[in-house]
Amino acid sequence: MSMWMITRLRGDDLLILRVQDKAYGMCQGHRLEWQTSYCVQMVELGNARIVADTAINQAYHTAPINATLDIGAYIGFPLRDTQGNLFGTLCALDPHAQPESLLDALPALEHEAALISHLLNTAVRDARQQRLTTFIEHPDRCDITGLPGPKGWEDILKQEIGNARDLGMESSVLHLHGPEEADSEIIADSLAALLREHDSVAHLGNNRFAVLLADTDQANAQRAADRIRDALNAKQLLVRLQYTSLFS
Repeated sequence: MSMWMITRLRGDDLLILRVQDKAYGMCQGHRLEWQTSYCVQMVELGNARIVADTAINQAYHTAPINATLDIGAYIGFPLRDTQGNLFGTLCALDPHAQPESLLDALPALEHEAALISHLLNTAVRDARQQRLTTFIEHPDRCDITGLPGPKGWEDILKQEIGNARDLGMESSVLHLHGPEEADSEIIADSLAALLREHDSVAHLGNNRFAVLLADTDQANAQRAADRIRDALNAKQLLVRLQYTSLFS
């Protein structure tokens, strides 16, 4: 097969986490539309996981993705998280039909998909633990608030960008700027009370704070931003606030 990839389902997209491609020009971070893909039919409709010749398979031959990609043969297996929910897919494509002997690989590929699921779940768990460790133990601390400082935030952000790229972990960042005359400790304590235990916050100086909302999509980030703004404003800690997503 000319292309093998590991994907993560994010909303309506299949995000490519790993890829070996000799035919389609795909790369890490590329996205495919879930609803037009072969994989959605494999997962949701129970269609074949290995198809040596898509031209003689009605379901795949009429799939919308054929308008943008030439697919002569297909392999697809679901990847599951620890709760059994769909994480993504192990998928292979080739522009040309393959020998029927391709179907003989089914047992080995089922085992491979289970192994990849386990490895991905372990990697996600370890990334979450490392995220917490970095926040708690980073040596760059603000003397006033005890929070990570600018270098600490730089490393927190760099680490999370890697998580988004390599594991499809979706987090959001809030930037807050409080009044210069406000007490930094009060702002920091207020933020700590408003955030979850797996979120991270850093003090960048001059009452500028950065918050990592871990495993949070844009819709939930907006709700969190509104809640934080309202809570701080109620304490007369008027802040300017903006947020961005690390999964764009």
